[in-house]
Amino acid sequence: MYKICVFSTNLSFQWVKNCENIKIDNINLQIFIYEDLRHLEKLFLDNIKTYDGVIFSGQIPYLHIQKHLSEYFTSIPCAFFDITERDFYYKIAELQYKHPDFSFKHCMIDFLYKENNYLSLEELLLPEDFPHLLSESIEVFGLPNAYDVVYNAHAKLWKEQKIRFSLTRLTNLYTYFEDETIQPILVTPTVDSMEITILEVMKEIEVANLLNSQAVAGYLEFSMSQNDPAEIEYRQIALYKSILDFNRKLGTSLITYRSAIHYELITNYSDFLMITNNQEKCSLVEFLRDELSFKVKIGWGIGKTLQEARFQAEKAAAYCTGSLTESYILTKENHLIGPLDGNSSISVKEFQNDKLITIANETNISLLHLQKIYGLIYKLKKDTLTAEELSIHLSISVRTASRILKRLEEFNYASSLLNKVTKAKGRPSKSYKLEL
Repeated sequence: MYKICVFSTNLSFQWVKNCENIKIDNINLQIFIYEDLRHLEKLFLDNIKTYDGVIFSGQIPYLHIQKHLSEYFTSIPCAFFDITERDFYYKIAELQYKHPDFSFKHCMIDFLYKENNYLSLEELLLPEDFPHLLSESIEVFGLPNAYDVVYNAHAKLWKEQKIRFSLTRLTNLYTYFEDETIQPILVTPTVDSMEITILEVMKEIEVANLLNSQAVAGYLEFSMSQNDPAEIEYRQIALYKSILDFNRKLGTSLITYRSAIHYELITNYSDFLMITNNQEKCSLVEFLRDELSFKVKIGWGIGKTLQEARFQAEKAAAYCTGSLTESYILTKENHLIGPLDGNSSISVKEFQNDKLITIANETNISLLHLQKIYGLIYKLKKDTLTAEELSIHLSISVRTASRILKRLEEFNYASSLLNKVTKAKGRPSKSYKLEL
């Protein structure tokens, strides 16, 4: 049985309560009434640990929690009751029946924006007949004074006599017009669209449960310059103690197995995501760097079975070739992520810029590959790479990595250098100085 909590204001409860009549197997709904956004924050934090999913009555509470409690927001499936095209056009048909003089160009609609494709209205109307909008983006509902922004937008158009109809999602907008003759037309999600939202949250919960059921293993190996039994024993004890201290500090439950010069860790997927900050940086790396005087290789492996996860973790640890403690992740799809340290990792989303898009268009190299290469330069603090190095970090073949580097060289975004140290057999290896 999945437990989903629904957050609503007193005024929105008039239509939100209809969701209680929806009968879906394995779903238990509980509605909570909040007085203001501060009260909503408290209710959200009080309930996310005991519920599997969260639904908000509208965009404002959804975006507020997303912005102000982002760390907790991403820890649980969240959605808001939205207006579907069917809801919208049903309301429009009703309006046209009651008001034969209704026209879109004399109308303000505050819930049309690019994120919902303007409910397909762009495909039906000429630009000159298009209604007045609050904003091109839903993000306007995330502003601290969103209610005032919505009211002022409607009121300005009425004052300028540009509109005769105001369509809104805000249940309480009419209270702003109490001293005026303006009567906003409220459009709310129907029971059918609320059911769609509930089913979507249910699917997200099922996916989250499936992900959390993945096996995750860690492989920690400390470095040894010589075979010194006393030093090995010291490092075993120091590393084991540090793992226990890390468990206590972070509140995780890493099951630990000891071998000669390495430890195996077993944890659940949710704890793994917390330790690796959603696979972007590894807090265990930072902790061990502070606690230990020697380097530790940390490999995280994800698999369908525990044995597969262990195998992936050991392979991931082999990529730790730096001079300091670092970490790599190897997923069950053999996708390599890293290196992760305590401060930053290769985070693709940070490097989306116009220059890389230009290079991608010019060279016909995948933008994702370029973003990862740029991130690698930023991370390793060096701009010279071999095809072998690039293949490891991008989880691609050496041949593909070589082709990418040659392509960059062809368009003057890289220059080849012959390494001074050559291989014992065959051709000397080649490095490329990247100029992105």
